[in-house]
Amino acid sequence: MKLLRILATLVVATAVTTMVADENHEIIEKVMEEGLKGDDSPMAQVLAGKASAEDTAALAKLVKTLAGTKAPVGDQAAYEKKVTELIAAMDAVAGGDKGEAAIGRLKTAQNCKACHTDHRPKK
Repeated sequence: MKLLRILATLVVATAVTTMVADENHEIIEKVMEEGLKGDDSPMAQVLAGKASAEDTAALAKLVKTLAGTKAPVGDQAAYEKKVTELIAAMDAVAGGDKGEAAIGRLKTAQNCKACHTDHRPKK
């Protein structure tokens, strides 16, 4: 009976972990696909100074969904630091700071390779 309870607990724990990992992956994928990826992406438009205030605010809202996600691989604290900086840099620009320093900060924070090198699972 004790063994059965242990096995049931392990099955439930595995199922919950899998659900969290899937949700985590979906959030990250959505932000990358809908906000950051490509030469015509909302992020590219913001960095080029071509995005409207509404589009910039929508991108900031999308980027904020990364808060609380878990690093797919690598150090969680380093991942959280990158996510926090991306959110802060995006918020500054969405808040109206279109200066060279703010845009430069955002450009650095949204650098795909920096995050992919440390946190993207190897295929």
